[in-house]
Amino acid sequence: MIVLTILFVGFLCIPVPYFDDPYSTVLTASDGSLLGARIADDGQWRFPATDSYTPKYVACLLEFEDHYFFLHGGFNPVSFVKAFIDNVRKGDVVRGGSTLSMQVVRMARKNKPRTYFEKFIEVVLAVRLESRYSKHTILNLYAANAPYGGNVVGIDAAAWRYFQTSPDRLTWGEAATLAVLPNSPSLIHPGRSRDRLQVKRDELLRRLMQTKVFIPKRFHVSKLSPDDYELALTEDLPSKPYDMPIKAYHYLAEANKTQHGKHIVSSIDASMQLNVIDIMNRHYANNALNQVENAAVIVYDYLSQETKAYVGNNMQASDASMVDMIRAQRSTGSVLKPFLFAAMIDEGTLLCDMVLPDIPVNLSGFTPRNYSGEYWGAVTARQALQNSLNAPFVELLKRYGQPRFHALLKRLRLSGIVFDANHYGLSLIVGGAEASLYDMVMAYGRIGRKLAVAVNEGFNDTIDATESPFSAEAIAQTFSVMKGLSRPSSQVGWGGFSSSKQVAWKTGTSYGFKDAWAIGVTDRHVIGVWVGNADGEGRPGLTGVGVAAPLLFDVLGRINDRYSYPDHTAQAVEIEICAESGFPKSEVCDKTRKVLAANVENKMGVCPFHRKVFLDSTRQYQVQPGCYPVDQKCYEVYYVLPPVMEWFYKKHSPRYRPMPAYYKGCGNDADEVMSFIYPKSDARVTIPIGIKGDRQQVIFEIAHRNPKKTIFWSLNEHFLGQTRLNHQMPIDVEKGIYRLRCVDEDGFELNRKLVIN
Repeated sequence: MIVLTILFVGFLCIPVPYFDDPYSTVLTASDGSLLGARIADDGQWRFPATDSYTPKYVACLLEFEDHYFFLHGGFNPVSFVKAFIDNVRKGDVVRGGSTLSMQVVRMARKNKPRTYFEKFIEVVLAVRLESRYSKHTILNLYAANAPYGGNVVGIDAAAWRYFQTSPDRLTWGEAATLAVLPNSPSLIHPGRSRDRLQVKRDELLRRLMQTKVFIPKRFHVSKLSPDDYELALTEDLPSKPYDMPIKAYHYLAEANKTQHGKHIVSSIDASMQLNVIDIMNRHYANNALNQVENAAVIVYDYLSQETKAYVGNNMQASDASMVDMIRAQRSTGSVLKPFLFAAMIDEGTLLCDMVLPDIPVNLSGFTPRNYSGEYWGAVTARQALQNSLNAPFVELLKRYGQPRFHALLKRLRLSGIVFDANHYGLSLIVGGAEASLYDMVMAYGRIGRKLAVAVNEGFNDTIDATESPFSAEAIAQTFSVMKGLSRPSSQVGWGGFSSSKQVAWKTGTSYGFKDAWAIGVTDRHVIGVWVGNADGEGRPGLTGVGVAAPLLFDVLGRINDRYSYPDHTAQAVEIEICAESGFPKSEVCDKTRKVLAANVENKMGVCPFHRKVFLDSTRQYQVQPGCYPVDQKCYEVYYVLPPVMEWFYKKHSPRYRPMPAYYKGCGNDADEVMSFIYPKSDARVTIPIGIKGDRQQVIFEIAHRNPKKTIFWSLNEHFLGQTRLNHQMPIDVEKGIYRLRCVDEDGFELNRKLVIN
């Protein structure tokens, strides 16, 4: 008894055979289809162990290799004795007698030379293997590590390399082929006795019709019917290994960093992924004509928080196609503007129809310009966002505060914001910072999810307050405005179709036409698009609207959803605003309307643009209260913009009614009558240099409420000239400090101190 106990304990101390070979990194779609794989570190296509093979393969394998697999405990004494007798008679090893368990042991021991002593070791270890693992696990170990010719190891890799299918979809003919191959893996190569492989496969198929192999019911293996047998015989043998699919190269590369050698079951929708690749290939042909090589698209389901399509670059492009542009940090252009828009709604300093200044600005040398080069004087916040106007948003950022906005972007997890707020300055809102397409899509996805939780009664989920710095109402209003963006020329007439899809979207174009962005939000997905050159080369016409947006809408056309969220949530409150300015109404606003707004404290004040203007008895001139008979004066309510805003606004708004000129002797302050467009204040001015290196003139400009008035210009008391209608004065000066003085014919005066360098 003691001896048996010692032997039993000693047996349990024998280490169980194991495989330490490196595995390929394998990526599959949500439906199990293979998207791509990376070869193992030892140069073999060896997929991680799995049990996803078809029961047909089990039937073929046991019929060919081990009839009694489910009945023995690691080795078959009868087969072992028969093999020993045959080998002695022949004087050579002609029959192995090995069970599947013993073959697993031999593969784990790196196929050591076949000797009787080695066979004894295999028997002992096979019994130990059976005492430790189930039959199902041992089958998996065999299937994952059997050689299939060349550098193909395991049933999963073999199924994809030879038949372009997964092991759970193998036909009878394919399963039989893979069952016989490990016995003679060299037969798979073209020109190497392929007829022997054919004979082996067909013989196995014939035997399967009369098989008496015991297989437990849990494997659900049906017997090969005569019809299936005839059909299997007609199947072709594989001619050569197929290349592994490359359907999500960049997603696999990213996942391989943290899940090297693993089987990665992704959330990628295989059909959507292929659709995106097809769309990108078509757009590449057009973009390449303009020497634009690279593009990236990601589709993110923010309700399930799953990535559905991930194409990091055009695979048709040059070597730069290996660069994952979804993760690359690029200049943001205008795609950050909706975040500032929503933040200011939340703090009570912005309404969607509130008028903003759209005029040239020069802030310590920073001179943001609108893409069109035009200025409209006064635009609503809605128009500023929909037309992606830079000047109004720089003004908004100045009001909101760049340190606060910088902190907000950090909360949105934009990893490209690596410097402090002062480094970016006000350029932060117009592309002065960098972000990745991935981070941008995730940020939009988080705020979209917050809105979904707020308005979808059937969406039984919650979102942490830290996930989004905006209220659901601010998000709803911002997305509603984004729905109104003008679509690219390829989408003209989209609204005329009943199947057309609403989308809240935003484009961006970086300085120098280096990056084109388009991000669209539906009621389920965020679609992110970037187009440009990976090396940063800018190209004319590389804009968000012109290049990225058409790609966005083509992808949207393949997705079966749309934007259907309401413009407001239940938390919105009704307020009364001035119809013309969009500000909360003042006492003198003569035209008002009611709108829904965020339920926050009003920090913008009331309408500053409507005022009572006192007129003379003829209503032709403006007067000051103390310089005209009280009983003869009257008043009207005027919509009055500051001089510079008015100067630009009148160009595009013929219905704008400027204030009348002042009655002689009843004037007002100069700042109410005229204002500098450039320079806005005392400033340091740099003399422009021409293409040929020659010094250019500095051009100063003034806006006057009455352009017909004559303005007289002088510099350091030296008369420069006079202007009328178009109040621009070119000045050719040397470096130095100057005093610029401007006086109109009514005596109103403006002065600026200039440092010319």
